[in-house]
Amino acid sequence: MLQQISDYVFMGSLGLLVVSLMLFSPGSGGRSNYINTWNTTGALTDLQRNHDHTKMAVSQHNWLVGLLKSYLFWIPISGMILSVILSKI
Repeated sequence: MLQQISDYVFMGSLGLLVVSLMLFSPGSGGRSNYINTWNTTGALTDLQRNHDHTKMAVSQHNWLVGLLKSYLFWIPISGMILSVILSKI
């Protein structure tokens, strides 16, 4: 009985973790949001792109800090830990 409850808690926590990661994922623009194209002329190739690494690093840091501060991230993690403990009982 406890094993079945543990399985349900784990699957629910896993689903909630996937939802929270989707909500806190970085913008859908990808790396193109961090490219300066104002100083390029002619056809824009990969070699001509000027990536703004500072802006990219700040954005990734803010995303990670926001995720780690969110209750929507820690509730599924604690649910998974609880399900592992329940399965050992």
